[in-house]
Amino acid sequence: MNRSGKLKTLQEYLINEKTVLLTGEYDDFGKLCTRVIEGSDTFLVALKPMQVINNTLQLLGSNFHSVRETSKQILGDVHMCPIKVNCNLGIWLFPTKSHNNEFCVWFSLMHVKKTKPLGIRRTEVYLSYHHTFIIEMKESSFNHKRQKAEDLREAMLKNTQSPLTFYLEPRKGFCICEDEGRNPYKIK
Repeated sequence: MNRSGKLKTLQEYLINEKTVLLTGEYDDFGKLCTRVIEGSDTFLVALKPMQVINNTLQLLGSNFHSVRETSKQILGDVHMCPIKVNCNLGIWLFPTKSHNNEFCVWFSLMHVKKTKPLGIRRTEVYLSYHHTFIIEMKESSFNHKRQKAEDLREAMLKNTQSPLTFYLEPRKGFCICEDEGRNPYKIK
């Protein structure tokens, strides 16, 4: 917190193992920022949620467009598809709305513990660190999105743990000799 008792706003943020969720939130000046719940803490980041996600992915050698396309290739043409952030750290995110919606909540799969319906179109999500999140969504819809993230995780882990086998047919190599003339190297 700063001196006025308000939560501090970070200028940058990288998604990590303690990231429970991210969503859009406007700050006091009307700027769209990212609300992060990380471990037992919460804070704002002065970037849009998609910027936080893309910045993290770029530092890992990828970007949102490519991980989204990979997810669709594995899962089929899924709307609001989950994404892999970091396979080694077990970070998989799934959205509650279109990624273009500024109030889309991106849940980290590893931190979703269970759900409970609160009426027809409301769900209480139990998260790590004793957090709960009440979302305007049918429990079955939420759990379907969660299941797609689990399917993606299982498929990608299976693909990365299966050995790749290459069969190379033995061939005779080239013999390259240096000679004189306009093209001094001759292939035999």
